[in-house]
Amino acid sequence: MFTEKQKRVFIIGHKNPDSDSICSAICYAYLKNVLDKKYLYVPARAGDLNSETEFVLEKFNFDSPMEIVSLAATASDIDLKEPIVASAGDSIRDVASLMREKNIRTVPIVDHGKKLLGIVGLKDIAEYYIAHLGRKNLSATPIDLNILIQTLNGTVIVNPKKSDKLTGKVFVAAMQKTSILNRIQPGDVVILGDRADIQLDLINGGCAALIITGDSPVSHEVERAATKKGTLIISSPHDTFTTTRLLDLSTPLYSIMSEKVPVAELYTRISELRQQVLESEYHSAVIVDGDRRLLGIVTRTDLLQPIRKKVVLVDHNETSQAVDGVLEAHILEIIDHHRVGDISTLMPIHVCNEPIGSTCTIVVELMLLHRIAIPRDIAGLLLSGILSDTLILTLSTTTDRDKDVARKLARIARVTIEEYGKELLAASISIKGKSGKEILLHDFKEYSLGNKKIGVGQVLVIDKEEIRAKERDIKSEMERLRTEKRYDLIVLLITNPLKTGEELIVKGDKRIIEKAFGIEIQDDKGFIPQTLSRKKEFIPKIGYVCTTS
Repeated sequence: MFTEKQKRVFIIGHKNPDSDSICSAICYAYLKNVLDKKYLYVPARAGDLNSETEFVLEKFNFDSPMEIVSLAATASDIDLKEPIVASAGDSIRDVASLMREKNIRTVPIVDHGKKLLGIVGLKDIAEYYIAHLGRKNLSATPIDLNILIQTLNGTVIVNPKKSDKLTGKVFVAAMQKTSILNRIQPGDVVILGDRADIQLDLINGGCAALIITGDSPVSHEVERAATKKGTLIISSPHDTFTTTRLLDLSTPLYSIMSEKVPVAELYTRISELRQQVLESEYHSAVIVDGDRRLLGIVTRTDLLQPIRKKVVLVDHNETSQAVDGVLEAHILEIIDHHRVGDISTLMPIHVCNEPIGSTCTIVVELMLLHRIAIPRDIAGLLLSGILSDTLILTLSTTTDRDKDVARKLARIARVTIEEYGKELLAASISIKGKSGKEILLHDFKEYSLGNKKIGVGQVLVIDKEEIRAKERDIKSEMERLRTEKRYDLIVLLITNPLKTGEELIVKGDKRIIEKAFGIEIQDDKGFIPQTLSRKKEFIPKIGYVCTTS
């Protein structure tokens, strides 16, 4: 049986997501939710949306998918039950009864606003009893009179001073009269039975309170004397032994609770949380929000079963391009159209990796295979992903399957490929107002080729002067990123969709580019005469150089 959070499966593309990544995630989630009621499929993204994708989502009236910065399981992936709590002023008896009733060993202590104050466990109660064997002194931890009466199920006979707390040393009068009177000091609390012979003497000796056990009657003379001397008299229905034990159980929790609480937040990783629970003397950790308000408590039992986020990867299958923590997640499927990368799984999974122009094409074919009707808005997203990734069906990666699917989607979405393609292109090529960093990372992917770490960005422009105005800023950002991430090579491909060829800005080992394409890099710049697909032509060529050099 899956809990609600364990039923969630995130469908997510690569970092620096493009339209194909986002659109395929949304549409594959739609397909899976129609076909599979076992899980709830949730589209997600691994970074900020680019301007083209924002245009697409707005045009077809979709919200941006939720952003996930890590797939590592956290406390938020546990179905936290409503925590059982107590207040600092509650008695030991209250919390002990709660523990027995709920079959728990630990109770968080909170204030009226549910802010965490401390924690009490069975061990704290046991340690308290061991530490307070013998004569009890209430001076440091006064007992609330109302709690005491409730715990004893007793009654107040006389309370001339209107006392609301019981203080002083506690003495059980279970010996001869002379011995008792010699030991009692003014301000003491005395527990005794129907020994009327010494009740008056104790009152006259300055006792603060008498607790009369066994529902024993109290004479009018004793009541009058107590009223005159300011002595509190309580009647308990229990015998002396039981009354003494219940007095201990009336102790407020603030006197025994520990403030050394193992605390975690919702986004604490399970690996860290597990370590906290193992090291805790309470065998648990308390989950709080940023204001220290209690959200739940996690025990060893909650962590017995593996806790991992479930995920379907779309439009990528490489660790370097995946969101953080992907190897800690339970990968259920991979839907992609790139080279086979380095992601591995512990169990067999469904992988659909086709050498075609777009991941969205694969999603459409799966919909058609399962005879799932494609709504107009879904068709618009899918068409957008295909046209974006194939540069309006012109790149060398474009196949007849992409073209055939695009035509079907255009009819359903009630658009023409030519006109909508121009809208999409206009939304994707504007770099006005963007920094060098934004231009570089707009469509940036990382690759491990042989023993080389390569980063490749790609940007579409019509007016070369726009990119030249940003060139210094772009180069500076490329060098900063290369140093920070230790890339052997960073390349920015600059594509004009109306002309043939690729301009390049290069930082790092330029010999890789020169050898792969037979060109010369000068002043960190170069030109390749033909327009290249990054995944089908550019990466394979430099990958060959990296693995054979």
